[in-house]
Amino acid sequence: MAILSWGKCKIEHSVSNGMASTNWTELDTPKENTTKLTPTAGTVQEAKEEGGAVVDSRIGKNSYEFEFDLFVKKGVTRPFDDDDGVITGEHAFRVTPEDTACEGILIDRSSLRVEERYSTEEGKMLHYVAKVLKPTTGKMVKPFTAGS
Repeated sequence: MAILSWGKCKIEHSVSNGMASTNWTELDTPKENTTKLTPTAGTVQEAKEEGGAVVDSRIGKNSYEFEFDLFVKKGVTRPFDDDDGVITGEHAFRVTPEDTACEGILIDRSSLRVEERYSTEEGKMLHYVAKVLKPTTGKMVKPFTAGS
């Protein structure tokens, strides 16, 4: 039993309506070590007085990108249709860690793109990137634990 949210994860997808979904579809197992959520720190706005001392500052909220790679496998249908990388609509994702009692992530709303690549070492790969969007309620990235 793990105490960390690591290892082989399960990624599930749903069409987003801006709120938590109840209709999830499990995606194929991603390529090892490619599933990640990357934050970008919010911008810092500073009010400075002469001489450069900071009188006040305001910090913007973080933004997030969720990404993962899938192998293109014989007989396996691609999970999303795209038009030269653009995948229409809004998408919800949830990630369950290998130990389902550990905390995963829930994204209620995102826009999605795909980058298709090929190499003789790995074959054909699909690199999916979801730009996390502000949901109807709550935080952009929420904790999720299977069965709760």
